[in-house]
Amino acid sequence: MQRKKLFADIAAGLVTSTVSLAYCFSFGALIFAGPLQPFLGQGVAAALICSGVIGLIVSLKSGFAVSVSGPEGNTAALTAAMMTALAPLLAAQPGKGPLYLALAALAIVTVFTGLSLYLLGHNRLGRLARFIPYPVLAGFQAASGWIMATGAIRMSTGVPVHLATLPALLTGETAAMLAVTAAWAFVLWLLTMRIKHVLTLPIALAVAALVTDLVFQAMPSLPESDWLFPVSKGMQVALPILDPGMWHVHWASLLSVSGEIAAVAMMAALTIALTATSIEETWRIDVDLDRELKVHGLANVASGLLGGMVGHIVLNRTFMAREAGGTGRVTGLMVSLVGLAALGGGLALIGYVPRFVLGGLLLELGARLVWRWCITGRKRLALLEWLLVLAILAVTAWFGVLIGFLIGILGGCVIFVLSVSRVDIVKHHFTVDERPSSLVRSSEEMELIAAHGGEVEIVQLATFVFFGQAYRLQERIRALVEAKAPRMVIFDFSAVSGIDSSAGSSLLRIEEMLSHRDIAHAVVGLSLDISHVMADAGGLGPCVIRHNSLDEALERGEDGILARYGGHATGQRPLADWLTEALGSADLAGTLTAALEPANHAEAGYLCRAGDPTDTLMFIESGRVSVEVEHDGHSPIRQRVFGSNTIVGEVGFFLGIPRTASLRTDGPATVWTLSHAMYQRLSRDAPAVTAALLTCTVRIQAERLAFSSRQVAALQR
Repeated sequence: MQRKKLFADIAAGLVTSTVSLAYCFSFGALIFAGPLQPFLGQGVAAALICSGVIGLIVSLKSGFAVSVSGPEGNTAALTAAMMTALAPLLAAQPGKGPLYLALAALAIVTVFTGLSLYLLGHNRLGRLARFIPYPVLAGFQAASGWIMATGAIRMSTGVPVHLATLPALLTGETAAMLAVTAAWAFVLWLLTMRIKHVLTLPIALAVAALVTDLVFQAMPSLPESDWLFPVSKGMQVALPILDPGMWHVHWASLLSVSGEIAAVAMMAALTIALTATSIEETWRIDVDLDRELKVHGLANVASGLLGGMVGHIVLNRTFMAREAGGTGRVTGLMVSLVGLAALGGGLALIGYVPRFVLGGLLLELGARLVWRWCITGRKRLALLEWLLVLAILAVTAWFGVLIGFLIGILGGCVIFVLSVSRVDIVKHHFTVDERPSSLVRSSEEMELIAAHGGEVEIVQLATFVFFGQAYRLQERIRALVEAKAPRMVIFDFSAVSGIDSSAGSSLLRIEEMLSHRDIAHAVVGLSLDISHVMADAGGLGPCVIRHNSLDEALERGEDGILARYGGHATGQRPLADWLTEALGSADLAGTLTAALEPANHAEAGYLCRAGDPTDTLMFIESGRVSVEVEHDGHSPIRQRVFGSNTIVGEVGFFLGIPRTASLRTDGPATVWTLSHAMYQRLSRDAPAVTAALLTCTVRIQAERLAFSSRQVAALQR
């Protein structure tokens, strides 16, 4: 079984290596174009070294059992753009100077990329690559496709793609080469779309090269030199680091392409992250992205020092190896070993491969990227995101890679800010009649709060508050003030993770607006960080009321309503007066009062505990009683607070169930109790009293249910 698996992995690796070699030849020719074309063999050697060295290390150390690595389209295209930016300096070098400068640039970009990848993984920053906005990444890929396509045309025709060179591209033999290259790219597109087989591409490339050779033999008059790559006998294929000429390079001149070097490293990190994510989702496995980045970092450093180029795991070749039957690390090892073996004698093959064959392969690959993100991508992207993709592509084509990347990052930030500014930071908006405090008040006070609670507005905020969101909040509060003229506005910051400085300024303008209209302003849940930002923006004024909890702020708002409309916010009625109003008769109240027993508490203390029998009904004449829920090993949690002139414990008393919570007085309080035995005696001797008490209890429960219904409705808005 193990031998069969080994043979399957070797066969899958050999099949995949045919495609890998084709891409190595193509990317080497893409990068070593223009003034570097006489040294094409070194470019192909760099690609093969990349495939061998990086493929070997990643295959052995990657978290993926099957992985095929080597040069890849996105990073190769940006590396080619770097060489294009160096073209004036390359053209000015005598002799083999262009070769040494190009090899120095290739070593710098590869080692820099490797170090960047390793540091990202070592500091566990790999997840940051997943936060790059999707349209920005799409724009970068489309731009890479454009660079690859135009590089393919330049590689095939020898003419760079610019507006000024269009006449040269469309005339004479150059136009013929362009037409053949485009036609071959279209044929490859159709073949790979219609025939889904791992051998489709390598067979097509071999057939095209063979047919071209037969045409040359049948038509000796055709100039082969115009259709084949020039191969110089003096090409350098040894390890560049051992060549003394490398140390005479003017290394400081490479600072002019530092932006392009950074772009290659960034694209490598993004592509590795995307590839790893795609493989995880397809194969239903999990890998450590930071570990993958470190492995790729070490592999690229080794590739750069040995004369290779930037490379990493390649999605389509890895899937191809899996479809060909590969299941283990031997598959990737075979691909890398074939790449290294090609250094021994395969370099001479480049001189027999027609330009249009490799050029068409790259043109098809680049056109596919542009089509995917600029045409079919419209269905997956919002209009603004799709326009950003087009903008990145256009800017890259016109101004170069560095400006395109900067525009992409800037555009992504703008879209992010616009998207976030449309997120409503108001989590809930209600009034105190819709959500009162946990303090249970008398029926008269609850009626006043229900009637006038709209004068206290509560705004619960959430998430991180940016300047755009803060401005929208400012406009919302202005409209609220003009429409309803509230007496008090409470802002709850408990769910706010932070604010920026401009948002702090907007919040201070809200304070000024409320203060100018004589509207009370309260804040809840200000963290230290938010307080510091507010202080830097000017600080909250002395009129702003700070509260530790929303319930505390709600209670203060209720007290204000009761103080304005004649409620008993600061005092309480005597027991007899309260019960007379509650029962509707002084005689009934007197009979009930005579049946009550005192349960006075001079200080805070428990009246009963959860689980105790509910054998008494409690009447609070003054003070406050808290309802607490206790859990094993945790501090008690206060659920409600009953104030003066309220009844507590009626549900358990009439249902005959144990108490579900503990009752504790919050300081001095006057509490009266009615026992079950006394209630039964009243039912027998004075049924009018118990009937009035039941009516009062039902009315209290109805009032509390009405408040709860309004609270639920407010939270559902």
